[in-house]
Amino acid sequence: MLSRSRATRRRAVSGPALALAVLAFGAATLATGAYGVRTQAGSAASPPSATTATSATPTTPAAPAPVSARAPGKASALDQAREHTREVPQDAAGWAALAFTALEAGRASGEPALYAEAQAAEEHSLAIHPQDNDLALAARAALSDAKHNFAAALPDARRALAINPDSAVGLAALTDGLTELGRTDEALVAARRLDAVRPGVTSFTRLSYQAELRGQVPQARELMVRAAQDAGTPAQIAFARAHEGLLALSVGDLPGARVAWRAGVAAAPDDVDLLHLQARIAVNAGDLRGAAKLYAALVARRPSPANASEQADVLQALGDGAGARTAVIVAQAGFALSARSGVGAEGIQVLFQAEHATGRAAAAAAVPLGQEVWRRSPTTGNADALAWALHLVGQDRAALPYAERALALGSHQSGFLYHRGAILAALGRRAPAIADLRAALARRAFFSPLEAPAAQRLLAPLVARS
Repeated sequence: MLSRSRATRRRAVSGPALALAVLAFGAATLATGAYGVRTQAGSAASPPSATTATSATPTTPAAPAPVSARAPGKASALDQAREHTREVPQDAAGWAALAFTALEAGRASGEPALYAEAQAAEEHSLAIHPQDNDLALAARAALSDAKHNFAAALPDARRALAINPDSAVGLAALTDGLTELGRTDEALVAARRLDAVRPGVTSFTRLSYQAELRGQVPQARELMVRAAQDAGTPAQIAFARAHEGLLALSVGDLPGARVAWRAGVAAAPDDVDLLHLQARIAVNAGDLRGAAKLYAALVARRPSPANASEQADVLQALGDGAGARTAVIVAQAGFALSARSGVGAEGIQVLFQAEHATGRAAAAAAVPLGQEVWRRSPTTGNADALAWALHLVGQDRAALPYAERALALGSHQSGFLYHRGAILAALGRRAPAIADLRAALARRAFFSPLEAPAAQRLLAPLVARS
């Protein structure tokens, strides 16, 4: 084996976006980050040199900081990993590390085109060392997860684990693939195994997501706090604190979100994940004008479909139709770029198509898209997206089972509750609709700049007639 490592939605904190961000960030951390990849001898790899090129055992480059954490004037982690493969071109582990680093760079920058570089690197690693190359197989699994090809990720993750049962990157990829395939019981087992093998940022973030899916938000927040405390770089601290803050917002704890944001910016003042948290805090505080300024800065730095879609909602709520349309165009361009890079659609794209498409026929196209996403990844977030797409075209009886599945694991997300409440109201089921709408607003009065007011407008007449 190449390594023997031991003990890595649109409106809110959860869903595929978080799981995949955790995957890319955590996998890169394990492969090239603070812990370092370990050699066959089990000792931490040292910085590469020209003399290592003749070694019979593949060597691994020293651990560079994640891309988003690089200091001014210093080469990025990706540049360092590329330079190592140029200096030591026969280093199979170095090419695998480049694959993980390119994958993380794609996540951090919002540029899925970097996934092509990750794929080329893992393929080159396997060409150099085709047997017992657990690191490259784990990289291939992580890349499949990042491109939303979750079924393809599992065989490669399991092949990596057959070679090295303690492969933390293999366990991370397995955990994420199982989660996104809706196999949450198996995913929790894999995450706990990862924590037993390599407790740290990667296991804590995955266990946090497993807890969040089950509605165990206090446990999820505590695990993100532990991830921040265990983090070895400013980027890792920022990542954990940003998601800790989003979890706080998911239960309406605005002061807790601010505490998490302040802790993050103390370590990484310019981190883009923390800028997103700051924008979400402004939305949840009802400061839409402040949120609009923050989203303008955020989208300028990371024009991802998720960020642009959230920006469009804020601008629409402020009555800035032209600005909202521009944000929609940015989001559409991001989705198109992802598709050209081989990244499959996800729930956020279903919601975007349903809510921002022009014309009823275009909006109706969200339903088959949602069905395709659901077949590939039957998660709670994707169930909610399909339910909402069906509701918006009047298919409420078909929508309700998916709305129920979105909440089946124990989640109490305000967006999910609002969607189910609206579907129940459309079906004439007044009492449970009122309960869901009240619950959504009780947890987060400003959970969405558009949907929170819509929930209030829907609830008032239902209560008046009850």
